[in-house]
Amino acid sequence: MAQRRPLELSAMGAVRPPAQAALAAAQRRERQGFDAIWWADHFLHWFPLSIWTPELVPQAAAGQVSPHVWFDPVPVVAAAAGSTRDVRLGIGVTDMVRRHPASLAQTALTLDHLTGGRFVLGVGAGEALNLAPFGIANRKPLGRLDEGLHVLRLLMAGTGEVDFRGDHFRLEGASIGLAPAGERPPPVWVAAHRPRGIQVVGRHADGWLPFATDPVAYAGMLAAMRAATTAAGRPEDDVTAGLYARIVVAETREAAEAAIDGSLLMRFIALTLPSESYEAHGAEHPLGAGEFGLTTFLPTRYGREEALRVAQAVPLAVLRDTVIHGTPDDVAGRIAAFVAAGADHVQLTNMTPLAEPGLA
Repeated sequence: MAQRRPLELSAMGAVRPPAQAALAAAQRRERQGFDAIWWADHFLHWFPLSIWTPELVPQAAAGQVSPHVWFDPVPVVAAAAGSTRDVRLGIGVTDMVRRHPASLAQTALTLDHLTGGRFVLGVGAGEALNLAPFGIANRKPLGRLDEGLHVLRLLMAGTGEVDFRGDHFRLEGASIGLAPAGERPPPVWVAAHRPRGIQVVGRHADGWLPFATDPVAYAGMLAAMRAATTAAGRPEDDVTAGLYARIVVAETREAAEAAIDGSLLMRFIALTLPSESYEAHGAEHPLGAGEFGLTTFLPTRYGREEALRVAQAVPLAVLRDTVIHGTPDDVAGRIAAFVAAGADHVQLTNMTPLAEPGLA
């Protein structure tokens, strides 16, 4: 039986201008008592520019001219290090397609020093919307992630030269001479959901950060992750069991559901779910059987008419199941069920302003 860690709660960091507001939000999260803050690493958002018009999207009506407005999380973490004291600061998550493992190792070690050992690196297999529009190929993404994590570990483990020959990366006399701020390199967390990705978590990760809304399904993934960890020759409890929890909160459950049901943007978030989430409700993914929108959905491919058609094809049951929602007590009770299922770290990502800005 894996040993339980004390429960940690984390929050999403602000990712858009103005910069001072983003830093003030980090300070506020620390005052609120969160254990960590995570910043996303995106070029594009999940919303087609073709639907970003005032009559469809409240945020567009309020003056946000594009959905694709993102800070680079690396300098934001560096700046937040100077305006906070104790809260851990993470990137959740980046990839090893845009960011080579050597560059990422140097960045992680630098942020380790700038944060005084508070930095956490989150990595995933890569999302199509951050790659394909920019001409960046992602051949065999899980193989690349697996190999990239191995290379990252080699480069952060010591200051000597490293040789490595793999399918995706090759090193010859490579070295990152920068040592960690403390005794160990910064922790590496991996976002993964399906069996092959969970095997990668077991081999390489310090922490695991999957998305889930069903505690029973989460418990099944967690059991697979623990098995993968022991199969890799590691202690069963070596990996912190995290949860990426999207939430929508309102005064009543009905108000939360009305906000979700009436939100066009939430329908595009639902397109990022895997086919299994649709099949659980007796439906097929609007993007096609076997799809996992998180890694394949490209909003740039959709004109207005087609984008609206695909969004409206999301069944209501799937749409509501995209987020944990209801009153504060409803949400807390659902999170408690995940903790009972084994979650040690819960990232609360408040999507209420996205669903209904008036509830923010």
